[in-house]
Order: sequence, then C-alpha cells, then structure tokens
Amino acid sequence: MLLAGGVSAVVVTSLSIVAFLGRFVGTFTVSLEARNVDLTLSEKSDFSSPSSYLRVNNVASFQEFTYSDFNKYGDDVIDSEDSSYTLGANPARENSPETLNFFKYTFFVKNVGKVSAQYDFSLNIVENVESKDGRSLDNTMRVMVYEDGEKTVYAKAESTPRVDKDGNPDYRSPISIDENKASPVYPFMGYAETFASPNVVTTFSGKQLDINETKRYTIVTWLEGFRSSNLELAPEGATIKLGVEINAYEIK
Repeated sequence: MLLAGGVSAVVVTSLSIVAFLGRFVGTFTVSLEARNVDLTLSEKSDFSSPSSYLRVNNVASFQEFTYSDFNKYGDDVIDSEDSSYTLGANPARENSPETLNFFKYTFFVKNVGKVSAQYDFSLNIVENVESKDGRSLDNTMRVMVYEDGEKTVYAKAESTPRVDKDGNPDYRSPISIDENKASPVYPFMGYAETFASPNVVTTFSGKQLDINETKRYTIVTWLEGFRSSNLELAPEGATIKLGVEINAYEIK
C-alpha cells in the first residue's frame, strides 16, 4: 500500500510547498498459511467468500491527516466490516484525483477446522523506498491496529529518546503533536508503541483460536501531519507498502 499525498489543513505554513509525499504502489495484502489446522480469512463476518489471501488493489494516494480527526468517524464506524477502505476518501475534483486521508481495512480470521489452533500475526513493512535525497515515509506513518475492538497505535521509534519521569530513556514517538506543543485546539494524544523492527510494525505470537472461533482485525494507516511539520521539501518518489502475514498451526 502506498502512502502519498498533499498538504494537510492542520500543518503549519512551512509545509505549504509540499506537493507529494510519495507515489502510488497500489496494494494491501493479508495472507494466511496453515499447518495441520484449517483457518480461513474473509472481509465479512459471515464468511460468505472465505479465502487464504486477501488483497486490495488500486489504493489511492494519501493526503496528510491527524489522529484527532478520527473522532469525526468513531471507532464503531472505522472498526466495522460495513465501512469501506475508502472511508477516508476525498472525492476527485477538477484536475485532481481522489485521495485518502487514511486507509482502513477490516477482515476476519476463523477456525473452521476440527481442532483448536494457534497463530502468529505479523504486520510487515513490505516495501520502503526512500526519496532521491534519502528520506522515507516511515517517520510520519502511523498504523492503528484493532483486535476485536481493542486498538493500539504504532510508530517508528524516535532516533533520540526523551527522558520519562523516572529518568529512563523513552523512544516512543508522539502519535501526533508533541506534548510540549499541544494546545486546547490540538491536544496531546499520547505516545505510540514503537515498531517491532525496521521492517515489522507489530507481531502477535501464540494467539489461540478454538473451533468455530473468529477474530476481527482492522488495520488503519495514515501520514501524521504534525510529524512532518518540519519538512521543507516533500520526499519526492518515496513509497511504503504494508502487508499482513498469519501463520497458523496446531496447538501442541
């Protein structure tokens, strides 16, 4: 999935010259591998079209967005099979194609076999192409994962840590605006959990699925406008692509 886009309304005037933050790659994928168990994927909770591989093609380019604006939608709408991955779309205008404020994708994992199963879940950065001057989009990308309604926001670790109240280094990045720059209009929204590695957003290991049990996941990603307010030029040509891998196996 590519993240690309133009200038966010929340970004300070130093960003007014930003035209593009990347260009379209075009896909988001969820793949399932099962050994000695029978799990399946679906975009719908009724599993009317079960599959071991889900794919979204032709994802539009991205505009910058900010975390607090998700309040306009609500968790029950974002984390729902009834809302499309184009929920955050900005309609096409004259001489301007459709763009997305954010991408969201909801899918389900079900154990349709005859034995209980375990699975490992990995949300990966499949591709991360830098701009001509060596910058990448992972500094501003935010990823929000819902698991059965419980959500967590992830971001790349800061290169220089802050010191927490106990005097320990904390590499977590603010989800949006810095704590010392917050205001009543744009309040501090907390810190994101750090990516598991440069190529992995997060992993869950040893998740259990009993017979006929279902798990719901929603993946949301956007380019956080407040995190790019120090850019003078856009990282032209930079792209980033995400994919989910699920590996299932029998409980020993």
